[in-house]
Amino acid sequence: MDPRITVEPYYRAWQHRAGDMSQVPLADDFAFTGPVASFAGSAGYRAMALQAGAAVRDFRVRHQFTDGDLVCSIIDWEMDPLPGTLTAAELLRVRDGEIVSGELIHDAEDLRRAMTAAQPPGITDLLERSHAQVTQVLGRISASGWTAAGTCEKWTVRQTANHLAGALLLLARFAEGEQVEPQELDAQRQADTDHLGTDPAASFRAIADRSVAAFAAPGTLERRYAFMGTTVPGAVLASISLYESLIHGWDIATGAHLPYAADDDVVRAAWQYAETGVGDAHRRAGQFAEAIPVLPTASLFVRLLAHVGRHARP
Repeated sequence: MDPRITVEPYYRAWQHRAGDMSQVPLADDFAFTGPVASFAGSAGYRAMALQAGAAVRDFRVRHQFTDGDLVCSIIDWEMDPLPGTLTAAELLRVRDGEIVSGELIHDAEDLRRAMTAAQPPGITDLLERSHAQVTQVLGRISASGWTAAGTCEKWTVRQTANHLAGALLLLARFAEGEQVEPQELDAQRQADTDHLGTDPAASFRAIADRSVAAFAAPGTLERRYAFMGTTVPGAVLASISLYESLIHGWDIATGAHLPYAADDDVVRAAWQYAETGVGDAHRRAGQFAEAIPVLPTASLFVRLLAHVGRHARP
């Protein structure tokens, strides 16, 4: 097979899918080197591409050559916040129908300066933003809204909100080093526990503040914790908290018939977690619903919701 056929979806992802590499045949051990960042493994590269792709204004393959299993492309692209056009040579090596390595060659000094000047928000900032949005939603729910059926068929809106509050509280307790009993992790138990009381917005705000403080504590994101039969760094617990806040915030708002304008930075970060954290094994275990087909032109938030089994308008 002509190796250019294998790399075609790679360049389509940059040109038409805002860096979404989910349909690109990258080998699991895909290795990438470049003047700004290098990656050992496809998961990290896919996450980077999705984040960088949101800033790409235009992307063109000017010339392309092959030498055996090596594809060399001369590319031009435009990317916020840089003015003008960037030009680079990219080498992609193909083996058995997969892209196994890549090397990007260009003068990246201007790009490095721009990246240093515009660092993306950290996970605790994103948690604070997402939790604040959920708090606002909870403050607007009517009496009938609380008893309405949620997007999770077995739960009402209030049960969904209690589940979210309980999950964030548990994750904060893990991050604080507290011992959590296995039975506390039961999702139904959290949904049936009243975490919200008579003032749901105020109660949730207190839990949200504890969540942010737990992950903002020095060393928390790097420290490893026993969690669900394995050990994970605190950054993973923070990512799960952010994912829960975003997805269940949408669940709550949708069930209560309220608008929910998702924060783009939060969506990108939650997608980076869900892309590898929500897979077929988790679906078979009943932790997540089956993915729903959606057009590749749909927004990233709609694609994220579909990935975790939620219907939403493209």
